[in-house]
Amino acid sequence: MPLSNPASFTRSALTVALSLITAATIVGCQPAIGDASAAPPGSPAPLPVVQVVAVQQRAVAPQFSQVGRVEAAHRVEIRPRVAGHIQAVLFREGDVVRAGQPLFRIDPRPFDVAFERARAELQLARAKETLARSEADRAQRLASEKAISTQEVERRAAAHAEALALSAAAQAAVQSTALDREFAVITAPAAGRIGRTLATPGNYVVAGAGQPLATLTAVAPLHVYFDVSDAVLIRQLAAERKPGGWQARILDPQSGGPLASAPVDFVDNEMVAGTGTLRMRARIDQPVPGLMPGQFVRVQLSGQPAESLLVPEKAVATDQGQRFVLVVQPDQQVAHRAVQLGALHGDQRVITSGLQPGDQVVVSGLIKVRPGMKVQPQGAPAADQAQAPTSTKS
Repeated sequence: MPLSNPASFTRSALTVALSLITAATIVGCQPAIGDASAAPPGSPAPLPVVQVVAVQQRAVAPQFSQVGRVEAAHRVEIRPRVAGHIQAVLFREGDVVRAGQPLFRIDPRPFDVAFERARAELQLARAKETLARSEADRAQRLASEKAISTQEVERRAAAHAEALALSAAAQAAVQSTALDREFAVITAPAAGRIGRTLATPGNYVVAGAGQPLATLTAVAPLHVYFDVSDAVLIRQLAAERKPGGWQARILDPQSGGPLASAPVDFVDNEMVAGTGTLRMRARIDQPVPGLMPGQFVRVQLSGQPAESLLVPEKAVATDQGQRFVLVVQPDQQVAHRAVQLGALHGDQRVITSGLQPGDQVVVSGLIKVRPGMKVQPQGAPAADQAQAPTSTKS
């Protein structure tokens, strides 16, 4: 059958197509039945969800870890007491020597000659003393018989006194030269490890002048000096009248392995200017293989348990050097809190100021929120909750 009106047919087809497109668009814009996430028209957007942890107050032992420097309890510069030529070096460089062990020998011949001369002069002085005493005694007897003048008695008495003084001086000269002979052999004043020698045989040395012949450092005891900055620990140390009750653990700075346990035997009486730290010293009584003066070590110190505020370390952020945390207030609004940090215990950080027990600290979703925003807080997993360490003073 032939088409009666082609133009009318085309208009009808376009009308039907437009109707179908409009219906599909309207259906696509309708919310799905049962879709709970779709908000009713005009309702506010959902609050961002963040995980929070309540600030816990628990008793923890303040712990401190810092680099310390080992120093010898005794360090002696070996210097000659007499002048002369070095005749022999009697040790091997780097050896551990005992107290009194000979180290250097200075040519003793000049001192031997001086000693013998002094002995001879002493004998002469004693002979003169004997003669003067005899003459003085004779004068006293003659005086009793009126056979000698008073002036002569006094002269002989003075001559005897002079002879006594000369004899004493000669005796002192003998002792002095004997010391010089003794000092010609230079011995170790204490036990320790001796360094390299700076004088070889044939060199002329002068008593007490110039550079030392060698340096001797004690191998035990050793002192470890370190500075404490933890405020809680400093307060406890200041209250302690017997610092020896504290024990420090000395660790290898590279491997972290233990080297020694050392009592704290010195706490300074003032803070270090400009740093707010307190200088302390631990004493290692027994030799430790591989530990020597000048070496750096890691020092760990624990104090008595004290009430402290704990938050997860990951809750602490930094802005231009200032440490802070974000706290969710009761009205669900986020607030910025500047905090002061204490020691780190595992993954928990001690907060010394800026927070109160029970404050809700944001631990997850920090990048999604900012101060002044309202959020939906959720409890963090149990792994983020503060677990107080049970360690006590080591």
